[in-house]
Amino acid sequence: MEDIKKLIEQGFELHRQGKVHRALEFYLKAISSNSKNPNLFFLIGTAYLQIKDFENSVIYLNKCIVLDPKNIGAQNNLGGAYQNLKKYSKSIEVFKKLLTINPKFTEAYNNIGNCYFQLNEHQDAIENFKKSIEIDPKNFVAYSNIANVYRELKLFEKSILNYKKSIELNNKYFLAFNNLANVYKDISKFDEAIINYRKAIKINDKYVSAYENLGNVFHETAKFNEAANNYKKAYDINQDHHYVLGRLIHNKMYICEWAEVESYRKALISKLKDNKKVSTPFELLSIIDDPEIHLLASKMYFDEKYLTNNFEISKMKKNKSDKIKIGYFSPDFRNHPVLHLIKDVFKHHDKSKFEVYAFSFEKYKNDEFTAEIKNFFNKFIEIKDLSDKEVYELTREIDIDIAIDLCGYTAFNRVKLFSNRVAPMQINYLGYPGSIGTNFMDYIIADQIVIPKDEIKNYSEKVVYLPNCYQPNSNYEKLKIKDLRKKDFSLPEDKVIFCNFGSNFKINAKIFDSWMSILEKVPNSILWLLKSNDESVENLKSEAQKRNIKKERIIFASKISQKEHLERLTLADIYLDTFPYSSHTTASDAIRMGIPIITLIGRSFPSRVCASILEQVNLSKLVAKTNEEFEEKATYFGNNRNKLLELKEELVNSCQTSSLFKIENFTKQLETIYINLVKKN
Repeated sequence: MEDIKKLIEQGFELHRQGKVHRALEFYLKAISSNSKNPNLFFLIGTAYLQIKDFENSVIYLNKCIVLDPKNIGAQNNLGGAYQNLKKYSKSIEVFKKLLTINPKFTEAYNNIGNCYFQLNEHQDAIENFKKSIEIDPKNFVAYSNIANVYRELKLFEKSILNYKKSIELNNKYFLAFNNLANVYKDISKFDEAIINYRKAIKINDKYVSAYENLGNVFHETAKFNEAANNYKKAYDINQDHHYVLGRLIHNKMYICEWAEVESYRKALISKLKDNKKVSTPFELLSIIDDPEIHLLASKMYFDEKYLTNNFEISKMKKNKSDKIKIGYFSPDFRNHPVLHLIKDVFKHHDKSKFEVYAFSFEKYKNDEFTAEIKNFFNKFIEIKDLSDKEVYELTREIDIDIAIDLCGYTAFNRVKLFSNRVAPMQINYLGYPGSIGTNFMDYIIADQIVIPKDEIKNYSEKVVYLPNCYQPNSNYEKLKIKDLRKKDFSLPEDKVIFCNFGSNFKINAKIFDSWMSILEKVPNSILWLLKSNDESVENLKSEAQKRNIKKERIIFASKISQKEHLERLTLADIYLDTFPYSSHTTASDAIRMGIPIITLIGRSFPSRVCASILEQVNLSKLVAKTNEEFEEKATYFGNNRNKLLELKEELVNSCQTSSLFKIENFTKQLETIYINLVKKN
């Protein structure tokens, strides 16, 4: 008996010192000799809770409660363990039992509220937080939690008021400052958001989420250097903090600052293989060419970020109309590459067979593209201010048959919306070149090149193939090009003009090596790139000089309107693609304007889009399988003017007959897929 007491005392002293694993060793030795001590079960269960072994925590805390049913500490910790296991209903049950023992235990009401919040039972959550405040009017945590609920419900004014009340009660509560900043970010008050993130950091300079969130604001406002600096601070505090490493790499790539990117990339891949959530799916697409890892990241991201909605919604009714009802869901019904591609599909949908609805995640009142397309739909619906539940009820009222998500994991997505089904059939298409990694997205629309048959296993969706390129494009028309002069764009008259007009985050050190090698082998040439930000311009010039290429041989183009961009493309000679995230819309633009593209094909969806486009214009000979081949092809045409002119003529002739630019036929093929899927299901 004395030995058991001594073991418990030794364990407790280690526990008090924060050496929880060592404490457990002593506790478990003691329990092997005595299984009737409720306090020992409590200590073991609590220790397991602290080291995040929640399953074992539940086992031992339950044993404690059997022996000591009124042990409030055990009840509280058990509820917390169930909460961490996402068994929210079970957690609520435990906390409610605790309240029968001590009705004034404010923390229990708070925890019940958090569980209801996770279950999307928002009113029950608010009621329990308010009960906590009734017992303790100075409960600043409860006010902050109420604010969390109001933010979720998009009741931003109420959310702000409650965060401010929480801060008023405790001006050192850094979580409230951080969450208040999140609301300001939601409503695009970025200056206020930055101020409050910095207040949170001032209180707690190790608060990693505030640095991450500050980075998010700077990224959203295109201040990529500031974004990278804050992600770096977050990473230095916690290298495994969810998604921050991917964001750090992504923003370093936006400014073309590659010095540390390769070491970060290797660390990221290693961590992902260990099932650590270190990159969002979208950011990963430009970092690694591996659809298996892309799928893994998507699955982990959804499981972490988006709980399935559990609130009660009305059942789906079968559409009794003769027409198939299609809903397109996107934040990008605006001047955006996705809309540039698909807008004529909306226009040419057969309205005798289909009712077509747009569900816009954002509001773009003054966007000319938004104004143009609104008449293409039976109804254009803005759902930015609608909760998920309200959207569900709306789609059920309309009886949508097919929901097409044009966004995936790109910016301003609402992937969670599809978790409880806005339609009996849900399709991932066009906006995100990869798998969503969930069981509720039924299909992905592709072609045989972007998803080869041997890669189907790396997609959670069933793959549906279009007969030609998966990417829609408007009809081929020769633009009336005004008389453009190269000197107006600072371009030399007598040089071969290689170009790329993709986003900077697609450029990495390895593909830039190839570009510079091409410039070296084609001495009478320059590289024409899109100017994204000042930092990238300086960094790219510096990187060129490191590779013995004069910085003057890189010329930067400003962002201009789509029509003006298409016009100036005609001044270029050869488009050099990026890898592993190839050109998509920009590839179609170049091809349309008669500019041949040299691309490098990989395994992943985004690395194969340009190859698919080239196949449709009978120019698969421009698809390389290695960096060396990529450089050889570009060098050959760069140094052979006559062959380049022949290639351009071949491209122009092919465009006139290619299926790539026959949008009416494309729309019919897409509609055939919709019809067949409805019949099948």
